Amino acid sequence: MQQEQIPQQQQNVTPKKYQLTTPTKDKKQNKTNQSTTIQSPKNNDFYSPKNVNPWKTPKSLLKSNHKQNTPDHCIQASPYSDRYIPLNVSRNLFNKQIQPFEIEEENQYEELLSENVLEIDENKHVSILNFNKQKHDKVQSSKQLETPKRKIDTLPIKVLDAPGLEDDFYQDTLHWGKNNLIAVGLQRCVYLYNVDNSKVFQLAEPINNNELSAYYTSLQWNTNGQLLAIGCCDGSLKLWDYNKNSFNGSMNLSNKRISTISWANPNIFAYGSKDKTISICDVRVPNYQIFQLLGHTQEVCGVTFDGNELQLASGGNDNKVFVWQMRGGNSNNNNNNQYISWEIKSHKAAIRALAWNPNSCGILATGGGNQDKTIKIHSSLTNQQITSINCDSQVCKLRFSKIVNELVSTHGYEKNLVCLWQYPTMKRVNQLEGHSERVLYLSASPDESTILTGSGDETLKFWKIFPSQVSNNISSLFSMCEIR
Repeated sequence: MQQEQIPQQQQNVTPKKYQLTTPTKDKKQNKTNQSTTIQSPKNNDFYSPKNVNPWKTPKSLLKSNHKQNTPDHCIQASPYSDRYIPLNVSRNLFNKQIQPFEIEEENQYEELLSENVLEIDENKHVSILNFNKQKHDKVQSSKQLETPKRKIDTLPIKVLDAPGLEDDFYQDTLHWGKNNLIAVGLQRCVYLYNVDNSKVFQLAEPINNNELSAYYTSLQWNTNGQLLAIGCCDGSLKLWDYNKNSFNGSMNLSNKRISTISWANPNIFAYGSKDKTISICDVRVPNYQIFQLLGHTQEVCGVTFDGNELQLASGGNDNKVFVWQMRGGNSNNNNNNQYISWEIKSHKAAIRALAWNPNSCGILATGGGNQDKTIKIHSSLTNQQITSINCDSQVCKLRFSKIVNELVSTHGYEKNLVCLWQYPTMKRVNQLEGHSERVLYLSASPDESTILTGSGDETLKFWKIFPSQVSNNISSLFSMCEIR
């Protein structure tokens, strides 16, 4: 490379000094060749790129005590220092395509840096802190994150004939107990169906052979499946003991039919009657009855305890729903309004369908009759309505699943459907068609995976719609027992 000619005014500079020059603007070079050059008088081998780092001062100059003078033209080109570093070199410091010098040590360092830290691909032009518009491979799309939809069989897995099953909105004579026995009232008798061996036997004799109008109007197993409470049309109630295979006792506190029964625990239950009262009973005390709740002005169609046994919800033919506080009240006080914690008046028809959500505290679902046709979700913690869904048909029964956060509803006029709703969005997941009359009865298996529906078409149908709770518990148990 030829040395530039120095003006005459600068000829006083000693020839031993080194000059730092930059490429002239007239000479257009490729970007790959733009770099600073170091010129020496004669010994070019000593200043070869392999022996000298261009960004450091040579050691031979550091040892020399002779003062070094910088040419004036270099000072004018770079007023901030005696070295001039082109911007394109610093900007593309980590770019593999542009290198000021081919130094083996620095190339090895940059390769390790780009591969292990910066993750730069040699075949791509990459600048540091460059915004990448493409999504990272580890970030999945929202469609991939969605859980796969559960397949629900829209056909019943089993159908049983139930001749004499009443098509009466004010009766509730079907329940599947924890002992895997299904109790059903047919005509004037109660039958038990053993799901394990498919055997059927008659439980109770007719109340009175001389009175054809006498029949059973409601029944329900207690929470452990040992006692069966049976309500009659004449206001009497009987308890049948599963272990003794006999009736344990009876009580007669009303002269009108018992429409609904609900157990809070193995010993305490409540029942609603056509005489507008709700009776709270305990099998451990004489005569069973503890006290009565007064609030409805017409027949009580449905009662249900919450999972904590603290609240009781009741629906009546007066289009009202009451939430009763079971603890903290004074049973000796005749004023029954002290037990009422909330009164719901938003329905326009009789309320028979009631269900507490076992997965959310204080969430109550209510369903209205033929003039209402809505499912409403309430919070007893805030005493407010959360949402309301129009079903376009009479709501007969409601039940929350304990396995998944979903709600099952059965309907009457005019569609006779069994619907599955997702909570809390209340989007309809699926609907089951199969009954030709109102689906007035609803219960679930002990493992909560299968529901049982009964209709005025005198059939009982089994639907497998939820995953098995037992298998989920076993899989979770094995996951906890893994060796770590």
